[in-house]
This record gives sequence, structure tokens and C-alpha cells, in this order.
Amino acid sequence: MLQESSDLRDPLNPAESTNISSTFGGLTVPQGITSMFSKVQNSNLGLAISSVRSRIRPWVTDFGAVSQFTRPGDDWATRLRINVTYYKGNYGIIFTGFVVYSIISNPFLLVSIILLLGAWSWLLGMRPRLEDGSIAPVTVGGRVLSGFEQKVALGSFTFILMMITSLGSTIFWALGASMFFIVAHAITHKTDMHEVDAEQFGVPGQFTPADASA
Repeated sequence: MLQESSDLRDPLNPAESTNISSTFGGLTVPQGITSMFSKVQNSNLGLAISSVRSRIRPWVTDFGAVSQFTRPGDDWATRLRINVTYYKGNYGIIFTGFVVYSIISNPFLLVSIILLLGAWSWLLGMRPRLEDGSIAPVTVGGRVLSGFEQKVALGSFTFILMMITSLGSTIFWALGASMFFIVAHAITHKTDMHEVDAEQFGVPGQFTPADASA
């Protein structure tokens, strides 16, 4: 009887296939990390990010083209309506930038968010397991907390910490600053050179947004 080669058995061994690593930019990335990014990419969050990226217009030749800015006239409302739809991907990036800047400029808030992300990640998916494969229980004062009680406790701590760090006011500041920029950009940027998918404006066929105001 011929003995099977170990090289033929290895690809079929799930225990060993999980140790496969990938390379990115010359660096070895563990399989667990690449698997996590793959799950995120295929999740609703990943699809939403891909959708936003597909709607980002060129920053230099379109969004920020100096020749496309003029003083708004009676068509300011039409410009606002069309540009908010046409540049929604760019505006989303700008809002995100304001939020990130607001968080980075507040070290206490930044540290709090990192700690909370770590705590929620540990609670929801990174808790150690016992020898029988079950998740290790959380014990406080000799009492084992149920899953619901753990989430309520961490949720209450999250709310209190966010109140202390003024996360709400930070988000509102970022929202207000980005809205001011978006409105100023939308009403001063011309629309006659836009080429868009007509379904974005509920009109069949290809057209320029200037046609919508005709």
C-alpha cells in the first residue's frame, strides 16, 4: 500500500491551514487579522464604505476646482440641492475629518474612546474561554453576572464616561462646522459641468444636473 505524502494531506488539514499568513507591503500579516478585515469588508459596514468611496468625486479637478466657484444668485437653492447629492461622498469624508480632528484634539476623549472600544471588543468577542470551550464568566463580588447584566453595566459606564468627556458636544461641533462648510461649498459651486447617473435624481437617462433646474 502506498503511503500518502504529507504534502498532499497538509492542504486538507484545517488545523494547519489556519496558520497560513499573508504578506502586505513586504510584511507578514497573521491569518486572523486578514480574516477579520475580510469579514469587515463583506459586512454591511464594508458595503457602506465601498458605496461612499464610489461616490467620491475628484478632489482637485472637480470638487475643489477654482474655476467652478462663482457668487451664488437666484439659483442658490438649486445648487444646494444638486451639489449635496452630487458631492455626498466628499461631504461625508469632510464630516468624518471634523469628527476625527475633534477627538484627537481632546486627549481625554481619545483615551476614553480607545478604552471603551477595547472594553466592548473584549466583552463581545475577545473574552477568554474555559477548557470546555465555554466563555469565562464575569464575577463581581462573588456573583456571576449574566450577559444582559454585563452589557447594562458597561453601557451605563459608557454613557457616564461620554457625558464626562463631552462627546455629544464634540459631535455637534463637528456637525455644525461641517454643515457650514458644506452649505458654503454647495451654493458657490457651479453645477453645469456635473455628469451623473440620472437615477440619483430620479430622472431616466444620462443628464447634467443643470438640466434638473430647466
